[in-house]
Amino acid sequence: INNAQLIARTLKIPFVEIDVSEEFNESVKNYFLESLKAGLTPNPCTVCNEKIKFGIGFEKVKKLFGEGLFATGHYAIREDSHLKKGIDSVKDQSYMLWRLKKTELVNYIFPLGTYLKSDVINLGLSINLPVAKESEDLCFIEGDIKDFIRAHLSEKEGNIVDKSGKVLGKHKGVYFYTIGQRSGLGISYKEPLYVIDTNPVNNLVVVSTYEDCFFKSAELTEVNQLEDVEPSKLYKAKIRYQSAFADCYVKENNGAISIEFTTPQFAITKGQSIVVYDNDTVILGGVIKKGIRNN
Repeated sequence: INNAQLIARTLKIPFVEIDVSEEFNESVKNYFLESLKAGLTPNPCTVCNEKIKFGIGFEKVKKLFGEGLFATGHYAIREDSHLKKGIDSVKDQSYMLWRLKKTELVNYIFPLGTYLKSDVINLGLSINLPVAKESEDLCFIEGDIKDFIRAHLSEKEGNIVDKSGKVLGKHKGVYFYTIGQRSGLGISYKEPLYVIDTNPVNNLVVVSTYEDCFFKSAELTEVNQLEDVEPSKLYKAKIRYQSAFADCYVKENNGAISIEFTTPQFAITKGQSIVVYDNDTVILGGVIKKGIRNN
């Protein structure tokens, strides 16, 4: 807040602080915890963008200032009613904006999308603006994420099992584990084991070898489609924010959307977001309902 106030004074623009903490706790923090209890690995930042920044935040701004374009510092590009990647491939945040509705895109502008972040920092320094510490973690968690989970969700001991159901060890809550996880299992085995599934109903963590962490396709829920889809067209998708792009096809079956990859992907994780691109344009995004292996 201090940085924002200083920047506003330097640029001679109004500064108004808007409190959305109550709405944030309800829409984002609770979403995170409820998703964990359901055995998912959530991405609350995408929900925050939809519900808070571009949702109630934008509505409160309009009440204060009237109609106008809503500018944010996301590294993305809005071209007419299309959402596109920012030119900084390392800092591009179009993945995090997949929940934004196509009909609303014309209300937003992303001035930083056509800049490299290093250029933005240098520009700010040239006019004596403060450089804030970069944040890449969940903003509502200070310290270790497992300590945060323990503080909000009670430990619940259960079994760690292999694919056949054989008990290999114990866990203290399925929400401490995510698909693809190797560390922290506490199991002595002839070869490395990885989490391949969690079952909150039966309170199980399922583990197997590295080969079983690869998934051929993913079923999606909460799909937001921004562009028309061609079923036979080869697209590219990201299965998490920091992942590489992977070739894929978008399939629809009785209204259900799935993403089929040309090469199996490591640790497709329930609750994370998949975002599909056609070159630089976001086609659709959705939450992973489940990953499907080759077998």
